[in-house]
Amino acid sequence: MDHQTLLGTTFACDCGRQHTVPTGAMHYSSEAFDHLLPTVEAIPGVAHCLLIADSRTYAAAGQLVEEKLRHGRAAVELFLVPDCEGESPVADDKTKDLILARAPITDLFIAVGSGVINDLVKWVAFLRRKPYLCVATAASMNGYASANVAASIAGLKVLFHAEPCLALFSTPEILRDAPFNLTASGLGDVLAKTVSSADWKLNHFLFNDYYCRFSVDLLKDLEPVYLNNPVGIRTQDPAAMRALFEALFFSSVAMTITGTSSPASGGEHLISHTLDMLAARDGGRHDLHGRQVGVASILMAALYEKVLAIECPVFGEVPRQVDEHFWGKLTPVVAKEYEKKLPRYRRVADSLSRPGTWQRLRELLRTDMVSAAKLKNCLAKAGAAHRIGDIDHFDAPLTRDKLLAVVRNANQMRERFTILDLAMLLGLIPDALDDLVDGWLGG
Repeated sequence: MDHQTLLGTTFACDCGRQHTVPTGAMHYSSEAFDHLLPTVEAIPGVAHCLLIADSRTYAAAGQLVEEKLRHGRAAVELFLVPDCEGESPVADDKTKDLILARAPITDLFIAVGSGVINDLVKWVAFLRRKPYLCVATAASMNGYASANVAASIAGLKVLFHAEPCLALFSTPEILRDAPFNLTASGLGDVLAKTVSSADWKLNHFLFNDYYCRFSVDLLKDLEPVYLNNPVGIRTQDPAAMRALFEALFFSSVAMTITGTSSPASGGEHLISHTLDMLAARDGGRHDLHGRQVGVASILMAALYEKVLAIECPVFGEVPRQVDEHFWGKLTPVVAKEYEKKLPRYRRVADSLSRPGTWQRLRELLRTDMVSAAKLKNCLAKAGAAHRIGDIDHFDAPLTRDKLLAVVRNANQMRERFTILDLAMLLGLIPDALDDLVDGWLGG
């Protein structure tokens, strides 16, 4: 498939929907920034454009972008997002409000950065009802062309709809020069697709939720380049890096055309979001999203394997209340989400107890699954996080006990049903959790 031909198009899909890709171009080459000025000048009514970056991303690419745009007709202004308590900016409601209050009025926003800057600019541009372009400074996450914003609001990690960028620009040199842990984070984020797609399929089977096979298959021809060649990521081989960046980009396209994060986000993301929320609650630091997601993906794949090995399921009860001791002051916002999910548990147990239903689900979920061993091998050989102790939490390695507590409670923060919920119904969480964590993420 020539993925580029999808950009800027609307097409009918076998899923029964019309899909539209609002992002019209992805420029990835050493000459990518030569396309910036023509792109800006082709957008009607742009007399002023505002670059938004932080101090690091401005040094990585922002200064060069600014120089390129100075030769155009539109005025160019810069807004640097301040650090948060001496650390890199965060995507939350406070930072969004700061930008809205201090940033000048503009006709076009240009985000220069990766996850946080892209989410903040996407958010602000949507609220200001203005278009935006994105200059990627790292192959670190899969939100560049997504219509979703991932941010913290009142302490709860949420996803909500905005508008994706009109075009994306980056160069192999900028991605190569980015800190390697950002690249390794991107690998962890894109590998999550293998388990998040299973969660999506699970919801389609159980609740007849919308599902699009086209969006699941969108990365199929890119996936082997990095999944089967993790050393290429570690050595920053140009072909492997390009495949990784394109996979991250088109993963975000898949989310946009389907209107859901389901193609790329499942139980593994809930674990990462929970770690983020706990860090924000207690004033500590958490690791990069993709590093957390990669480690969680190994565990979710192992959990799927454990679930699919069950011949005759026995469904038990799940907690009716969220764990107030675990969530602390976040309890009220999490409880609202969990309450929405509770009716689904009984529905699932009743459905999967009908003759033949469990076997059909097992056969369905086995299709396209990537083993926990393959995910772990890929991340380990790429030099990415693949063990509990690889994850930083509060300036120290994440502990086994903390991870176990997170996995036991992460399902409560979202209404969406995932492998975490199915494993809880089956009693694998908590009964088999210690052995799975020790076997796959220890050492």
